[in-house]
Amino acid sequence: MALAVALGVQLLGSVAHAQRLDEAGMRAQFQRLQSDDPQVRLEAVEILGRRGWRLRREIAPRLQRLLRDDPDWRVRASSGRAIGRLSTRSAVPDLVRALRDPQVEVRVVAAAALWRLPDPAAVPALIELLQDRDAAARQWGALALGVIHDPRATQALLRVIDDPESAVRIDVVRSLGRIGDVRALAPLSEVAKDEAKDDEERLEAVNAVASIDSPDKVNALVRLLTVEDDRIRLRVIQALGQVGDALAVPALRRQRSQERGDNRSAVDTAIREIQQRARAQRAAGG
Repeated sequence: MALAVALGVQLLGSVAHAQRLDEAGMRAQFQRLQSDDPQVRLEAVEILGRRGWRLRREIAPRLQRLLRDDPDWRVRASSGRAIGRLSTRSAVPDLVRALRDPQVEVRVVAAAALWRLPDPAAVPALIELLQDRDAAARQWGALALGVIHDPRATQALLRVIDDPESAVRIDVVRSLGRIGDVRALAPLSEVAKDEAKDDEERLEAVNAVASIDSPDKVNALVRLLTVEDDRIRLRVIQALGQVGDALAVPALRRQRSQERGDNRSAVDTAIREIQQRARAQRAAGG
């Protein structure tokens, strides 16, 4: 996972403090892109990506060509990262193609750039990336699919919900919540109940259940009140306060007698939030 984190940080790093390129500076870097030395090309790409926001429309075609064709994987990866920084949407087809690059660093950077530039056209290739041999590529594929919010990805994400890497599983769960497809409701509930899973994964599953676009999520959350782990149950109670309706109140009142401390206070807060929301809805309806 270190690779995914490092590349993601590089992609998302702030460039506001960098001195902006003017047209003369841009042309000078374009000249360096013609160098036979890959290190010179790499340095030029980095400068264009960090300092070229104002001229990104002129810069983007050069970066796209390098992403497609440069023989050095470092230059291809840097070009994909620069495209992500510059948010050049015209490059989406080349980023999709780069998801199949033979070098994993390029695939990861392309997926991270598509996370910045979500586009339904990328869904099929990102679904393929979920089967990548490298965990960092699978993780960024899952992340990018989540921000696209396309239900075509639901079944593919469900197939990797038990990925061997914890970080991949967590981002799969998060992305399923972002997509909100009701088909994920039962599998996410199972993750939340599974005592063999890490707490972080189970907590994210509760969050994802609460994000599903269906009234059935309230019943699913009520059923999760039976989990034994206090921390997971607390998150379930809080989620019911955020998305529950009046039908959840009797279950919460019954649960209150079994809770102590923070969990009991959370039940009171959840009931109050549900009742306040119901009053506001009635007032709006009137």
